[in-house]
Amino acid sequence: MPIGPGVYAWYRRGRPIYVGKADSLVHRVWANHLGNSRTIGGSAFRRNVAEALGFASPADIKSKRTRLTEEQLAALRSWILGCQVAWLTTPSIAAALRAEVELKTEFMPRLTKR
Repeated sequence: MPIGPGVYAWYRRGRPIYVGKADSLVHRVWANHLGNSRTIGGSAFRRNVAEALGFASPADIKSKRTRLTEEQLAALRSWILGCQVAWLTTPSIAAALRAEVELKTEFMPRLTKR
């Protein structure tokens, strides 16, 4: 996975479910979204998946009003590992932001929030 900036999209069963931008693709996708950390507040994707799985609202997770159990974290990680991720590198962070806006305009995946 590239180190530099870009946009990425998560897919499940061939359908886009989340679009995001990254200053560093490897850090954002690998460390934030695929990480094993109990703290998921830094990943909107993980918070939104937790909501879709019925665990808690993204706001409650981000504010730490709700903490996921070990079982919920395992289910969350398993669900994410059942997804695929694709990415495009960009020459700058500003270009990544523009590409993210374009992708969100073209198709707004269900786990992507405005």
